[in-house]
Amino acid sequence: MRIPSSPNAPTTPSTTERLQLVPLTGTRPEEAPTRPQAPARAASVASPDRTGRFSVLNDFRYLTDSDKHMLGEVTGEKIEPGFTDRPGSASAFALQLALDRRTGNLAPNQEVTGVFLRNAAADLDRQNAGRAGYRNPYSGEIMTKALSWLDAQGRSRADIRL
Repeated sequence: MRIPSSPNAPTTPSTTERLQLVPLTGTRPEEAPTRPQAPARAASVASPDRTGRFSVLNDFRYLTDSDKHMLGEVTGEKIEPGFTDRPGSASAFALQLALDRRTGNLAPNQEVTGVFLRNAAADLDRQNAGRAGYRNPYSGEIMTKALSWLDAQGRSRADIRL
C-alpha cells in the first residue's frame, strides 16, 4: 500500500520514494528561528561553596527536625536537605532513616522509636537474607547508640502511627 504524499511536501524525485514530514506550521525545521541561549554563569557566582557536602537526591528533605536532632546526637552528622557537614557519604543509618521517611515506612508525624528501629532492622534482615555482602544500616555501634539515646529520651517503647 502506498501512502499519498502530503500537499505541503515538495514534489521532487526523492519524495516519490518516501514521505516527507513537515510541521503543521508549514515551517521546515531548517527554516525555524533559533532561540538565543542564555550565557553560562560563572561557577563561583552560580552556587555557594559546598565543599565537603554530600548530595543524596534530596531524600534528607523528608527528615523531621527531631530526626535531624537524633542523627546529630547519635552519628555526629549535621544533616540538611541535600547535604551533610562531612566530606564523603552520609552514614548508612542516616540514609536509611531518610529513605524510610520518603517511602512512608516512617510516617510524617511518627516519631522514631526503639520499637520502630528494631522492627525495621528485622524487616531489612528478612528481605535481604542470603544477600552476599549485605550489612543492615540499622545495626552496629550506631544502632546501639540510637537505641540508648531513644531510651534516654523516653522513646524506646511506643510506636504508634497516626
